[in-house]
Amino acid sequence: MKFVKRIENMTADEIQETGGKAAMLGVLTRAGFNVPPGFCVTGKSLDYLIESNDLWPKIMEIVVSMNFDSYNDIESKAVKIREMIAAAPLPDDLREEIVGNIETLRDGDGNDPFVAVRSSVAVKDSEISSFPGMMDTYHFIKGEDQIVDYVRRCWASLFTDRAIYRRHQQAIPQDKGVIAPIVQRMVNADVAGVMFTANAVSGARDEIVIESNWGLGESLVSGEALVDFFIVSRTSPPQIKMKQVQEKNIMVTIDREKGIGRKKYELSEEMSKKCSLTDEQLMQLAEQGEKIEALFGVPQDIEWAFEKDELFFLQSRKIKGLKE
Repeated sequence: MKFVKRIENMTADEIQETGGKAAMLGVLTRAGFNVPPGFCVTGKSLDYLIESNDLWPKIMEIVVSMNFDSYNDIESKAVKIREMIAAAPLPDDLREEIVGNIETLRDGDGNDPFVAVRSSVAVKDSEISSFPGMMDTYHFIKGEDQIVDYVRRCWASLFTDRAIYRRHQQAIPQDKGVIAPIVQRMVNADVAGVMFTANAVSGARDEIVIESNWGLGESLVSGEALVDFFIVSRTSPPQIKMKQVQEKNIMVTIDREKGIGRKKYELSEEMSKKCSLTDEQLMQLAEQGEKIEALFGVPQDIEWAFEKDELFFLQSRKIKGLKE
């Protein structure tokens, strides 16, 4: 395959091709951790689209004209770049390869499952392998045409105003960005969150910190939601040292009216006050978190989700800024 790699075939030394998120999911999958099946549309696919339509000169002309002291100027010109990518004809061989891999995700009856289209990023000729919160992710997407459309949107998010400005701040040339959309079978999460295999605030390596909320982890990652907070000791067996159950406010799940895409909902009073994780789930997360840290050799920032008591891992990366 020229443009697409299956998750189970991706390795840590392919970050420049698949982005950090996808490469680490490949490592997790081959190590036996439960990662939703799917594939990555590698970074060279966007380069191929842009080069096939001779867009680089037009994109760089817009970038050079940007006034980086004016947010409005960056925003208006970033829209023009994304519109060019959205309108550019997709080369037939690229489309055929993406569609062929979508077909492999169908169930035994040939039905299309819901998928998530998620960004995986890197910077060419650099060790940078993530830009948290800079690119776009889409949930509960279904059908070939819609998935291909959202892969395009994911590509275009490389040129959001926030992403362009972040690269400018870090003196990264705008043509060095890599985005490799991941298409994965959707986890319809009952509860999701993040786990840090060391305490990023205190620096303690003998504590695992877990935050959780009902529905998709999107509500937590975006910072919109009040969430439950736990600290678990790294003892044998693990012990729950702290349990703070918040009166939670929102959850993100499938748009119940449209039957596709995601939507934010207010929680009922009962769900808002109920602890989102059982003690058994906390123990399972802590045990798996220690194993994932051992796999990568450094403390990890992990995104996870439970669907009907089945634990899935959606991302793992090194904790940034951890105190020594």
